[in-house]
Amino acid sequence: MTDKPNRIDDRYATREKYTTLRGIYKDAQRRLSEVDWNYLSCGTGDEVTLRENTAVFDRIRFEVPLFAGISNPDTRTKVLGFDLSFPAFIAPFGGGEAVFHPEGHLAIGRAAASAGIQQMVPVAAAHSLEEVAMASPVASIFQMTFVGDEGAVLEMIERAKVAGYQYICVTYSPIRQWRERMMEDRFSIRGEEGPSNFGPGKSDAAALVELLDFTRPRWSWAQAASVIKKAPLPCIVKGVSSVRDAKASLDAGAVGLYVSNYGGRTIDRTPTTLETLPAIRDAVGKDVPVIFDSGVRRGSDIAAAIALGADAVALGRIVAYGLAADGENGVRRTLELLQREFWTTLGHLGCSTVAELSPAALAHH
Repeated sequence: MTDKPNRIDDRYATREKYTTLRGIYKDAQRRLSEVDWNYLSCGTGDEVTLRENTAVFDRIRFEVPLFAGISNPDTRTKVLGFDLSFPAFIAPFGGGEAVFHPEGHLAIGRAAASAGIQQMVPVAAAHSLEEVAMASPVASIFQMTFVGDEGAVLEMIERAKVAGYQYICVTYSPIRQWRERMMEDRFSIRGEEGPSNFGPGKSDAAALVELLDFTRPRWSWAQAASVIKKAPLPCIVKGVSSVRDAKASLDAGAVGLYVSNYGGRTIDRTPTTLETLPAIRDAVGKDVPVIFDSGVRRGSDIAAAIALGADAVALGRIVAYGLAADGENGVRRTLELLQREFWTTLGHLGCSTVAELSPAALAHH
């Protein structure tokens, strides 16, 4: 980590447009059409997993020690070699972020750089991987879906390396998602039949459509391992939700794990990732980098995830709220508020650093 001081205080920034995350959420909903809001906020099926992802955080209780508070805790940490101002990355959400703001991940990347965290960029972004890399000094991890032609996947990973990305985030997409709110709205993803709801802009959409040819045979772990070993960049595997898949990912050559159920947007009625996280951490040991997402909405949620075994969280939907509310400024303010609330939580728990967070911070752990 750098020696730059952790400049956070407990004064409310009343001159800011948004003083709370709730205000950003409400403004995002107000600004978006009902169709676009449904795209942003929906899950799959009955949306059981979508609701449970946040409900599981609602059940978390902290054990706050008396006379142990810290007046200025340090929220900085280091994950995957990156110095972070607080334990967070931008999640690789995409496929429609230009609906929320035409600059999409370009604006997100600039806001992330201002906040002192790193950005994961999706293959389905509204702008090409090169455009995002040029606009964002923290576009360091490129998300690549392992499906379709192996050569095309490796070719895109090479493009990412040339553009300056340092890691690949591996995802897997075996079949289309059953998102009923989008179906009722006839909201169309690029490459599917019907008009697209996505804004104009140069992107890697054509390459993505080729890769996501769902008529092709699915990849096996053996094929994934082969590509991970051939890839010119180290890989972390996203979508890990069990000890079995955590071990398989490491056996395949992954250098880190990304515990996620994709925010409840892939398949319904899966376990929440907060419930599976402790067992995964116990199984892989303390030295394997573990990133976590699905359900994070507050700085206190970040603290809970770290206490249960994550090294950092990835922020997706909540960043999209900021983007929809006020573009780059909305994302910047979202990240500021999350860091401030995380800082406050650390202080109340008596943790002077992120590393001091542990299951002992939780009641009934």
